[in-house]
Amino acid sequence: MSHSAYNKIWAEAQEAIDVLLQHEIPEQTPKPEKDRLLVFQMLANFYIKYIQIFQNLEVAYSQIVHPQKRRVIRHVLDGVMGRILELKNEMVELEFSEFHFFDDVLQDLKLTPVSVIFFPPN
Repeated sequence: MSHSAYNKIWAEAQEAIDVLLQHEIPEQTPKPEKDRLLVFQMLANFYIKYIQIFQNLEVAYSQIVHPQKRRVIRHVLDGVMGRILELKNEMVELEFSEFHFFDDVLQDLKLTPVSVIFFPPN
């Protein structure tokens, strides 16, 4: 693939982050949700989308050679990894378990379980 393809992957990941942030931080503060299942599904949805963004950014980071772009992508990667850990912590506190089953969320997003495997960055 060419440099423009990886720049496009990076731009798409940035757009996905913007969309996720708009969903996570709405303009009006919503009422607290009391249904634990609904809250878990929302957190799991964000978690899976952040993992997909992380995977795309990781591909772009590993293939882009420009040092200034790599530094910016690495900074964004660190932020996305931090958010993934925050979401995982929130899910652990909500479910009181380290293991989560994303079957329903994966089916809604039409993904396979392999797509949510989180590998540490290279």
